[in-house]
Amino acid sequence: MSFLSWLLAWRYLKRHPRRRHIAFSTVVSIAGIALGVGALIIVMGVLTGLEDFITESIVKVDSPLTILPADGNVLILPDSLIDKINELPSVRKISPFIRGEAIVRLPSRKIDYGCRIMGIAPDSDFLENAMTSERSYGPTKLLTEDGENGIIMGIYLADHFYHASGDTVYIFPPAAFFSSRGGAVGKAVILGAVETGLPVNDENLAWIPLELAQRIYLPRGGYSGFNLYPADDANIEHVITELETLLPETAIISTWQEQNPGLTASMKLERMGAFLAILLITLVATFNIMGTISRTAVERRVDISVLKAMGAQNKLIFRIFLWEGVLVGTIGVLFGLCIGLGGCWILGSTDFIQLPDVYSFHEHIPVSTVPMNIILISTIAFVLSALSGIIPAMKAAKLNPLKGLQG
Repeated sequence: MSFLSWLLAWRYLKRHPRRRHIAFSTVVSIAGIALGVGALIIVMGVLTGLEDFITESIVKVDSPLTILPADGNVLILPDSLIDKINELPSVRKISPFIRGEAIVRLPSRKIDYGCRIMGIAPDSDFLENAMTSERSYGPTKLLTEDGENGIIMGIYLADHFYHASGDTVYIFPPAAFFSSRGGAVGKAVILGAVETGLPVNDENLAWIPLELAQRIYLPRGGYSGFNLYPADDANIEHVITELETLLPETAIISTWQEQNPGLTASMKLERMGAFLAILLITLVATFNIMGTISRTAVERRVDISVLKAMGAQNKLIFRIFLWEGVLVGTIGVLFGLCIGLGGCWILGSTDFIQLPDVYSFHEHIPVSTVPMNIILISTIAFVLSALSGIIPAMKAAKLNPLKGLQG
């Protein structure tokens, strides 16, 4: 009986009762599902790709996990504790940093500009990984060959200083202006610039050696925090749990998402909004499927009456028209997968859409297809299509055969 209902549903779906061509309403229903699924896959792929790129850019500048002072001031951890953290199998590296704000002065060109300063160790992962040859300008180091302190700027910040490589700048912390005791003024040589991919960093951030930053901002010792890099195969939640058992009450562990709540919430909102907006296409298509199946039931009322007169039960009639929704959904989802995956490949791998020169760190739109997202989209579209056939199928099953034969 199941095969018979499937066979009749396929026959009813592909042929108009009074014509030999494929029913136009069937094509429209399948196209609606296919476009909805394809659009969702493309949009979610682009949003996921952008999120991955933003995450990568943030993690390269900072780190996946950060140990911060609980009181927001200065963090001091004993060397024995740092060694113990470094020995954890789930931790690849821990590196201190000092951050602050400053006015950077270039006397040779009479330029003063405010920026954020990040003091990092010369062997920081940022220098090893983030500053690739494609996204850095000048030497990727913080010390000159003579051992003098150097400074590396974000690419747009370096524009304000005309990329004056080799010139000396002076770093004035807030204490130098607003403290009665004054504050230490730093001196560094401009060595290069880096493009992180995030304008907020490229416009306002500069990196100097950790020792120089400590003399300027924390002469009494301590750090602003520690960047922690988990092992490649480590679970972030597991690493956090391990660290919480080792860290004193004066220190807290924070993820990059917790340090950037506005950006994290914005990315989630964009993903949810785009998903719900384009899901409306699929919902409209399901209503079209419902109308198509209802029209089919009316057009096939004579066939339904004949089947009932031959002994067919209501269950068989119900299954026939329910199968129509399932078939439309299956075909639509398959076409949608082809459209979506093909569109993602075109956007991410070809020159069909090129980004402006300002996005020189990316030649194409970043696209990332996540299997779970594709499965979720396909499942939702298929379930909606199948459900859209229930009401028309119920009405068709309840059709009075005498009225159907009467026309």
